[in-house]
Amino acid sequence: MQKLRILHTESSKVLGGQEFRTLHECLGMKARGHQVYLAVQPASPLFHKAQNSGLCVIPVRMTTVRWAWLIVTFLKLMKRFDVQIVNTHGSIDSWTCGIAARLAATKPVLIRTRHKSTAVSPTLRHATLYRYLPHAVVTTGERIRQDLMKKNGLREDRVISIPTGVDVTVFSPREPDFSLKNTLGIPRDHLVVGTVAFLRKYKGLGDLLAAVQIVLARRDNVHVVIVGDGPEKSSLLELARQFDVESRVRFLGFREDVQNLLSLVHVFVLSSIEAEGVPQALTQALAMARAVIATNVGGIPEVITHEETGLLVSPARPEALAEKIEQLLDHVALREKLGWAGRRLVVQKYSFEETLNQTERLYENLRDRYG
Repeated sequence: MQKLRILHTESSKVLGGQEFRTLHECLGMKARGHQVYLAVQPASPLFHKAQNSGLCVIPVRMTTVRWAWLIVTFLKLMKRFDVQIVNTHGSIDSWTCGIAARLAATKPVLIRTRHKSTAVSPTLRHATLYRYLPHAVVTTGERIRQDLMKKNGLREDRVISIPTGVDVTVFSPREPDFSLKNTLGIPRDHLVVGTVAFLRKYKGLGDLLAAVQIVLARRDNVHVVIVGDGPEKSSLLELARQFDVESRVRFLGFREDVQNLLSLVHVFVLSSIEAEGVPQALTQALAMARAVIATNVGGIPEVITHEETGLLVSPARPEALAEKIEQLLDHVALREKLGWAGRRLVVQKYSFEETLNQTERLYENLRDRYG
């Protein structure tokens, strides 16, 4: 296809699934020969990771009190780089860069990516942001797409679901890294329950700790690893102390070796209570043939079919979560069956290459329609 000049924007100051998807999409499109520019908050974690990855990164301080300046700044960037595609991801940048794109003399195609499954208020302001301003809206799951059509009036041809893809060569089944397990202070023959998440409230990690308390009261050969950082870390550490499970729970913070840590996990748990599309951590765990337990929220049921590719539980139900954790810890054959079914699903439908293919097709179609 025609090589494009693409500007991505992200006003977030943290580093979670949304920001990683934006970064990986930029890198993937650059690898396919497109010219990619990324405007982000200066000194943010995303800025540093993108810069170290070799992307063309533009630091732009984005705040709600700088709207006029931001619109002018984005207009200048679009003119400077002769941008053809604009893809916004955060709130502030979607408003200001969206307005700039509609005013730009180069008439770029404007796309708004919606990463979360939380409801969008049916107000005129949000109708402008989602229905009138962008040429198209991309969601990270079909559930989010359906909600935007039903509750916010988006036309079917203006909203498309493109789930976040996984590099199935990096996240692939492998033997456990026992040296890493030893480094973490976990005996070789003990079982590991794990999760990977940005530590926000909606991830429901308090429910996971409550479930772990129940499990550890009945068995002494289980350890828990929680990979990720975020604003809830201190409260979760305190909760682990209150539940008297801190000696069995490892809070590992942000790690670059997620695939090695996942190789140690016997049961992967996603305990979110809201706001999920199709989480990257979930598909990464499935790609590594890990047995998964997840809550029935957002786009998660698009990937987890109960008792086929994993086990589903209702959100905010620690007792049910504990029951399913113990079920999988006790049944090796079930773990293996679910894990390999999940791996097959990800390879077929949720690979990173498929995400890039769908994204390229969308860009090409929108250029043909609006360019």
